[in-house]
Amino acid sequence: MQQVIQLTLEDDAASIRAKIDTAELSHLVLVVPRGCVALETERGVRMLRRAADDAGAQVAIVAHDEDVRDRAEQFGIPSFSSIAQAQRTRWRMKPLTPEGAQSLLNPPPPESVTRGAVNPSEWVRRWWGTLTVIVAACMVLCIASVLFVPAANVRIVPSSVALTMTTDVLLDASLSQVSSGLNAIPARRILKEIRGSGQLKTTTTKSLPDARASGTVVFTNLTSEQVTIPPNTLLKTSTGVPIRFTTVTTATVPAGVNSRVEAPIVAVDPGPSGNVKELAINTIEGSLNLQVRVINLKPTVSGTVHPVRVVTEDDKKKLQAQVMAQLLQQGLAALQTDLGPNEFLAPDSVQINPDSVTFDHTVDDPADVLNLQIAATAFGMGVDRGNLESIARTVLQKQVPSGYALVPNGIRVEPLTGGKYNGVLLRMPYRVVGYTTPQIDTSQVARALQGKSIDDAKAYLSGEINLAQPPEINVTPPGWFRLPWFAFRIAVFVEPPPVVQE
Repeated sequence: MQQVIQLTLEDDAASIRAKIDTAELSHLVLVVPRGCVALETERGVRMLRRAADDAGAQVAIVAHDEDVRDRAEQFGIPSFSSIAQAQRTRWRMKPLTPEGAQSLLNPPPPESVTRGAVNPSEWVRRWWGTLTVIVAACMVLCIASVLFVPAANVRIVPSSVALTMTTDVLLDASLSQVSSGLNAIPARRILKEIRGSGQLKTTTTKSLPDARASGTVVFTNLTSEQVTIPPNTLLKTSTGVPIRFTTVTTATVPAGVNSRVEAPIVAVDPGPSGNVKELAINTIEGSLNLQVRVINLKPTVSGTVHPVRVVTEDDKKKLQAQVMAQLLQQGLAALQTDLGPNEFLAPDSVQINPDSVTFDHTVDDPADVLNLQIAATAFGMGVDRGNLESIARTVLQKQVPSGYALVPNGIRVEPLTGGKYNGVLLRMPYRVVGYTTPQIDTSQVARALQGKSIDDAKAYLSGEINLAQPPEINVTPPGWFRLPWFAFRIAVFVEPPPVVQE
């Protein structure tokens, strides 16, 4: 593990040494701001290396200033342009040569100039020796500058490859966390009480009895005494299904056998069933049947029907289906209000359970309009989108080709309809789209680019790697036409491709 220490403009050599001495870890990444005076000179970097060696620590620096990075490399201190680059790279300080270590501890003082008499031959020999050293040093510096001075930053963005698959997951309200083994995720049961009503115009017509039939009958006395027949005396036919009639007024049959009187009657039940032929009404109900007999000499008439709309079983089913559809939409809206910030309502999880169903008419009741009221409970399952994405990533990871990796934040999940309940568990289908990108060895890329011209390096990258956009190469010092000859002077940055969210 690495500990990141942020330096400030006010830090000097002593404060930097104190931060190294008090650090909790042995691998330290010092972030150097622009204008940090303590590391702007070779002496300051030398003291940094000495402090690291004294503390037994491994130190690297992150600096935007290339001069600071170059000075650090001269003393074997790894340098990077970003914290992310330092954290994903395995690095150690380079060991110093014995002479370098000695100069680190005791920088050599300038040599004393010995003044004295020198003979001409000795002077010429010394002059040529000095000139030879200077020329050799210049040649070494020229070669070293060609090899070590240039530095390059290479930025590449590989293309992404989309993987799409459709599968399902089990929603279980009893779970507290995602279960990859069961292919199940937690779900939250949501209940809401709702009410709905509706009405339907009836369309079925039925003929119903309207007016009651009426007529007259003749009562004949069977005794020698006067007989009084009160109103509402029941009379009926004697053949087939009896049709009943009642007298309308009081009728008095004179005394004497075969004495007669005529009286008005009306059918008990309305409708044409009361229209009977003559001589059909011949029975008196009750004890009067022993005193008089009855007969209708004329047919009874005026029993009619009229058409009315009535309630049917189909009307009730149709109206209930309409109200239940209305309650489903109402339940969806009500359940949505209880969802958390990252929750969604699982498709096909919403169910409407009627608690009471009340019609204002029964089947065959005359009615132009049928009304219905339903009290119900709406039920649904809320799902955390993060849990669904988590198990989707696990499932999709198994489909990623070798040499590729899923792009961070490159997962898109879409719940689908068609879910089915198995008891209290819901199996929900979903579609997942994941974006993958090739895994790139940055050190291998750096080795492949060393010594190439900028144009050749770009052509190599475009030909070897499927890129989402042209590569960017920056070489320092400005105007340098070729990448460094050493791979460690080439920093390769791989950035994830942009993911287009539909």
